[in-house]
Amino acid sequence: MLGMKGKPDPAAPAAANVVAPSPPAPPPRPRVEPSAPGAPPRPETICSIGSGTSIVGNIVCDGPAQFYGHIEGEVRGSDLLIGEGAEVVGNVIAQEVIIRGRVKGTIRAVRVKLQATGAVEGDIFHRALSIEDSALFEGSSRRVENPIDTPLKAPDKPAPRPQLATAETNA
Repeated sequence: MLGMKGKPDPAAPAAANVVAPSPPAPPPRPRVEPSAPGAPPRPETICSIGSGTSIVGNIVCDGPAQFYGHIEGEVRGSDLLIGEGAEVVGNVIAQEVIIRGRVKGTIRAVRVKLQATGAVEGDIFHRALSIEDSALFEGSSRRVENPIDTPLKAPDKPAPRPQLATAETNA
């Protein structure tokens, strides 16, 4: 309360309508994935490769992954999203794959979803497959019980090139 000349009166009770600022909200906690007994829990990480990125080599992700760039090589993961504009040239192996971009290679996954903007040029080994109307698929599809465990066919080895006879071999 104010005293006679507009100054606070130290004897007056504190104002009842003063609101103390609330403490800041804690940051969101990362989702923790289950781990082996006795092992410390670890946050689930999401692998993400942006549209301006190009990678040559194999990629292995323990958790979910999203790809929007260009990849040349094998891609392995649990839940993969090949985003719109992405291009993978190589084999894809996962529990679940959603394809909105382009894949040129063999896909081995328990569940494969080829969405409207997606295109696949290669074979698909799956337990469940869905293909939307305007998606493009050039290859064969085969339902197998364990598509991830089925080994990829090794490419045929080229025949060795014949060697020209040299003076040393004729001597």
